Amino acid sequence: MSNILRFRGLYGDQHLSFVSDFIHIEPLQERSKIYSWEIKEHFHSNLIQIFIIESSEGTLFSEGKKINLKAPCVVTVPSNVLHGFNFEPKITGDVITISQSFFQTLLTEKPYITKEMGKLSCLNLKNKPEVLADLLKLKSKIQQEIFDEAPEKSLALKIYFELFYLELYRSTLRSTSEALISKNKNLAYFQQFQVLIRKHAQNLPSIRTFAKALGITQTHLNRVCHTVAGTSALKVVQDFTINEAKKYLLNTSYSISEISYFLNFNDPAYFSRLFKKRVGVPPGEFRKG
Repeated sequence: MSNILRFRGLYGDQHLSFVSDFIHIEPLQERSKIYSWEIKEHFHSNLIQIFIIESSEGTLFSEGKKINLKAPCVVTVPSNVLHGFNFEPKITGDVITISQSFFQTLLTEKPYITKEMGKLSCLNLKNKPEVLADLLKLKSKIQQEIFDEAPEKSLALKIYFELFYLELYRSTLRSTSEALISKNKNLAYFQQFQVLIRKHAQNLPSIRTFAKALGITQTHLNRVCHTVAGTSALKVVQDFTINEAKKYLLNTSYSISEISYFLNFNDPAYFSRLFKKRVGVPPGEFRKG
């Protein structure tokens, strides 16, 4: 633990006296540049941070995890969580830092929101320019309130932060829903692909033909298979064929050449090579057990 960096204040600052409603905003590049764009893994005991990355990219490191950051995105970092960054020198954005005690005064009637927003997370806003615009507008309002001495300044800051976190929460929910819909679509395509493979088992068409039958491109079909099964469409077909071959080898007395022709292989030698490559042993040896 003695080697872990802990800061009472901002990165590199051990002299911040505790302030219950501490709020600070600074350009992302300002502090990062001082440390040659490398923020070593560290934690803050009483501070929560929000990194708004508007351009360029970087990498977030946290407790053995490595997350690539591509603008535009927003990173939320809770207190007492190890985190570090490597930023590209051209990176732009802002870092908002607030005290844990101030965060706890926000959305007190909606604890599920602060619970979700109190996690280490990265929200990608590449296809959400309207969300980024709203967050930047709220950030500007917060910044203005910090420097102005307007009536009910504390109330205004609380309201703007609540709106900021509410926007983050909504966008996180939408992203989760979109990912779930995409996952379900991929699963549906994959299941339809498997049905087509079984239907055309005796005369398997090309991957392009399968994709056309599904109403998608060959590239899309490969992406579906990689997402659902972690492999290419061709290997999904080959897996089916190899499994069929195993059934023939174990349950019939057909020769290896006959089985290869049943499975639409014109060259029994190629079938044997493929079987050995995928299973680890030649068809004859597999049949012997």
